[in-house]
Amino acid sequence: MKEEVRKVIEEERVKPKITYQKPFLILLTGNVGSGKSLVSQILSKELNLYLISGDYIRNIIKKRYPEIDLHNVEVRQTNNIVCLEEMKYCIDNKYSIILDRSISNKKDLSTITERVDLPIILIKIISSEDENIKRVKNRQEEKEMVIPHYGHQESKSGVVTEEEYNKIKERKVYDLEDSIYNYFINTNTSLEELKINLKDMIEDIKKKYK
Repeated sequence: MKEEVRKVIEEERVKPKITYQKPFLILLTGNVGSGKSLVSQILSKELNLYLISGDYIRNIIKKRYPEIDLHNVEVRQTNNIVCLEEMKYCIDNKYSIILDRSISNKKDLSTITERVDLPIILIKIISSEDENIKRVKNRQEEKEMVIPHYGHQESKSGVVTEEEYNKIKERKVYDLEDSIYNYFINTNTSLEELKINLKDMIEDIKKKYK
């Protein structure tokens, strides 16, 4: 399974135009439907970041194994391994990274920091539960909004019902203190307002890492 995923990624990945002398890693915390993918795509485009997406990896697996349970152990392990391998690929090529996957607890964070030796920028996405559920339900009806970006493509989430949203919410652990985050971004806005709200963050990151 892992080798099949790896082959697709190598064929489809879009390489950033810019490399960094001191690459960094952006991690996000946010509920399902909070807008992590949209924020990731905007930051990828504006900062030339290689976007690594857990949803993209799951989508590859689902296309090749239509009957598979995407929540089983093998799929989760494959997803974790491929994400870490992709981080190594980026480090080797001096690409900075954004991980389109919620890092919500100390265990998630330590798994990455123990294996990836990069400066980390932590962003917490603020969104209302009503808005999250609305976005999740709309995924079945609306065409996916995609901002041109680097790294993994077609990262549409398979979570499309309130029931699925609640199941994921129940099993997720959120124990990271607000004091460890570098930035907070509210996504209960229009796309244009979101881009404006991200502008200062983007300029600040450029100053620090370019």
